[in-house]
Amino acid sequence: MTDSRHPSVRPFAHLLAVLAALLLLTTACGGSGDEGEGPAGTVNQAAPVEEGPPTPGGTLKVAVGAEPDGLLPITARWSLEGNLIASSIYDTLMTFDEERNLVPHLAESMTPNDDGTVWTIMLRPNVVFHDGSPFDAAAVKMNIDARRAVPITGTALKPIREVVVVDPLTVEVRMSTPWFGYDYTVAAQGGYMAAPAAIEANDSTVAIGTGPFKQAGPWRPGDPIRVTRNEAYWGPKAHLDGIEFRAIVDQTSRAAALEAGDVDLILTQDPESVKKFRSTSGIVQVEDFAAEETFAMLNLAKPPFDNIHARKALAHATNRQAINDAVGGGIQKDADQPYTEDERYHLEDSGYPSYDLERAREEIATYTEQTGQPLAFTITTPSSNQQKTEAELLQAQWTALGMQVSIEVLEQGAFLAQVFGGQFQAAMFRNFAYVNPDSNYIFWHSSYADPSGGINFGGLRSSAVDRALDTARATADPDQRTAEIKQAVRAINDEVAFVWLYHNDWGLAARANVGGLSAPQRLGFARQDGKPWWPAIWLRS
Repeated sequence: MTDSRHPSVRPFAHLLAVLAALLLLTTACGGSGDEGEGPAGTVNQAAPVEEGPPTPGGTLKVAVGAEPDGLLPITARWSLEGNLIASSIYDTLMTFDEERNLVPHLAESMTPNDDGTVWTIMLRPNVVFHDGSPFDAAAVKMNIDARRAVPITGTALKPIREVVVVDPLTVEVRMSTPWFGYDYTVAAQGGYMAAPAAIEANDSTVAIGTGPFKQAGPWRPGDPIRVTRNEAYWGPKAHLDGIEFRAIVDQTSRAAALEAGDVDLILTQDPESVKKFRSTSGIVQVEDFAAEETFAMLNLAKPPFDNIHARKALAHATNRQAINDAVGGGIQKDADQPYTEDERYHLEDSGYPSYDLERAREEIATYTEQTGQPLAFTITTPSSNQQKTEAELLQAQWTALGMQVSIEVLEQGAFLAQVFGGQFQAAMFRNFAYVNPDSNYIFWHSSYADPSGGINFGGLRSSAVDRALDTARATADPDQRTAEIKQAVRAINDEVAFVWLYHNDWGLAARANVGGLSAPQRLGFARQDGKPWWPAIWLRS
């Protein structure tokens, strides 16, 4: 999500970070692990990635748009940037292959019982944390239990009844209800394993994981995060000697730092930078559309959007292409649902209202007739330039049809407080950057809707959505789960809970001396999951 929160944290980056913290669950092989999602990204054909014999050594300088709010995965609220950094230090229990199928990582396997109420996690032997302590079943239990004790995370993990150590390398996670999507969560922040000593210390400036790199010296917020190669790593050793991560919040400054050679690699969502680096000499870029969606979230629990005709009016009155051209540089993919056409959950006929000004006028008239009120509301937006501009463009489109639309611009903290507390009518938002739709259960299911503040921020309450999500969680059949998620998407669009805009395009751009970018290109880098490809990156000497 977008630009600054405090010296170096973007408002929406922090928001996605909070959302990511809700998903501290577990990934696996077996169970629902045979669900793939198709391509994760597209390589820049104008400047193809050059692969060759890796050169060992060197320190890679990486610039991202947000500094994490901490280094401990139990309590940190990591955005995409946080996950990128954390993946160099921590391993997840499970990860994804290039087809977006679950595969083992720290776990050798993860399998459910017949009804999805018990997950058995078998661990990789002979793995140690950076402090030399053993990675074992007791450590996994401690990580999961610690997450359950964090207020927001605990809410997201409420199906978990208990975590039991069966033997030194076996853990059982026992549920109160079936949960066949649980395995996917441990390929994301919920699967990053921290050393017991780090959990006990609860120090957000200290990172002790099992990953390919380890923290190099103390860290204070505002300083670069430096890591060095973990020579005791259980997997293939990293080519790099180390990585230095720094936050450059301003998108233009970040791109300029890459061109000047001040950094070797950047993560960017700036459409102008992504377009430019597709054809910039000396720059190699890979892109990933399988990220979050941009939309206006409507509060269905409050007027005027507790009325379906008000919601339909907005959807019919929104020219998505015009907004993409103005804000997204014309390169973002149009969205009428949370899944791109390359993902298996994509619905060909999503049922979302089309851009139709005459239908919009009819819906406005029906709303006014039913309520005796004009269609008037406020769009709340963080102060970042891109989302503020999106709000202004929507305001212009909607007021042209006679709606009374005002904009409330808030700094990130105030924005989050209002959204999380349900104190908004419409809000600019980005979300749903998760590989498996089960991770969106907490954002869509009625049990998480609360007018005074719930994880289902917009207060969506739909028996059809609930039924589809619950059925998907209760079946081991991946085809049935896919069909149920498609039903949920259609039901969400029937409610017009979101005014969809576009799927975001992320770029990973690097100097030409950076090798190994085919790994993030194949495995993806723009989802809220672990990035197992850091050992493959290298610097050409």
